[in-house]
Amino acid sequence: MRAAVVTKARKLEVMDVSDPKPGPYQCLVKMDACAICTGTDSNIISGNFPWLVETPFILGHESTGVIVQIGEGVRNFKAGQRVTRPAGILPGERRDDFGSNWGGFAELGLVVDTGAAKAAGLTYSGMIESSRCPLPRDVDPVSAALSVNQREIMSVVEKLDVGPESRIVVLGSGYNGLLFSLFLRTAGAGSVLVTGSAGRERVARETFEADLFVDYRQGFAGGDIERLLGGKPDYVIDAVGTVRSMSLAQAILGPDSAFGRYGLHEFDRIGQLTEEITSRHRILDLSANEVSATGKWHRLWRKGFFNRAGMCDGTVPLDQIGSAFDKLVRRAALKMVVTM
Repeated sequence: MRAAVVTKARKLEVMDVSDPKPGPYQCLVKMDACAICTGTDSNIISGNFPWLVETPFILGHESTGVIVQIGEGVRNFKAGQRVTRPAGILPGERRDDFGSNWGGFAELGLVVDTGAAKAAGLTYSGMIESSRCPLPRDVDPVSAALSVNQREIMSVVEKLDVGPESRIVVLGSGYNGLLFSLFLRTAGAGSVLVTGSAGRERVARETFEADLFVDYRQGFAGGDIERLLGGKPDYVIDAVGTVRSMSLAQAILGPDSAFGRYGLHEFDRIGQLTEEITSRHRILDLSANEVSATGKWHRLWRKGFFNRAGMCDGTVPLDQIGSAFDKLVRRAALKMVVTM
């Protein structure tokens, strides 16, 4: 099969890798799409990520495909089902000296029937667990790939107590930050202010329903945010995770504000800032469980909720994955999907 492999730091190549062979509790999946997670995937390629495996490894974690073969021990999957997060090589494993970070950009992949496997005494990581819920058959490949990120953020927002009086600041105008804006507004938040680069203001307001937008490069003080929101924010969500964004969070947070960090772009530099903020403010639980949001996501999808200009900037075939990364890094695109 063909797969997108990080062969060394800053080097992504599409190359041949041996086909996966399903074990007794695994299913073989014909992959048809995988969305690019710009921040995480770019940091993995550059080597600036806290959970790296030894190169070479297959990249990608927002993948989808259709089951074409099931192992003899599988009980909870069927051939023909559409699944998400299949991996050409399962996380934590190696094959022919190739590893996985998390293995989604490949023509073939595996998912694990973790329910049947657990009954047999086997355990798997959270990433493998998250693939256990098939999507309904009517979902197309591109929507299915995009749903991984969308369900992830949706599941986080569902845990937050928001209402018409809620004032929320989202730091970051990448895809995660903008999804936070959209789902917070959908959940009934009164005011959502997004900080980001000026070029993202229109899509933040029109596609992702942000009430307010501030260009972080222009510089601002906590008082400016308070004036725009009409009071101190109830929540500040950092969807970037850099020294700059964490410093902005410190300036914005009020005595009763709660803080949550979802981004890890500079994980090796933000330790002290994290300690300072967590010692003074209530911390939000931003752990994700996209399986829990599957039913709600599908109902919204069937209503056309995600049919918005700017929700996805298009697709490229696997052998052009480099051009997609180039557009995303240059901010010429917000979200792109690679097709197999």
